Amino acid sequence: MFFGAIIRDYFVWHYTAAWWQMWGLWRNFMWFVIHFFSLPQLSRSWFAPYKRITESRGGHLDFESIASYVIINLLSRIVGGLVRTVLIAIGLLALVFVIGAGFVIYAFWMVAPLTIIGLLGMGLSLLLI
Repeated sequence: MFFGAIIRDYFVWHYTAAWWQMWGLWRNFMWFVIHFFSLPQLSRSWFAPYKRITESRGGHLDFESIASYVIINLLSRIVGGLVRTVLIAIGLLALVFVIGAGFVIYAFWMVAPLTIIGLLGMGLSLLLI
């Protein structure tokens, strides 16, 4: 009788409370990946100059100063865009991995108790044969 109550309570916990606790854990992992790779900040500043490296424009209208201003600022923005693109891609790949792992863990969590019971029954049947 006492063993039956333990089994019943375990199954109630396994498919209710633990389910929601795993959801909270999964959300925390997704939050961590998003903030570890700074995805919102990187997407907002996608083409900002790399490490704020910019050239100030001189006060006089000289072709050389205007050309250096345009070239350095353009190259800095291109490098910043490339670096941020790579970081965003790696972050999104990690996020997809975490989401996929969460689905796999949920699928495993659903069938784990039934698998244990089935394997226990198979083991007992092999002992009795």
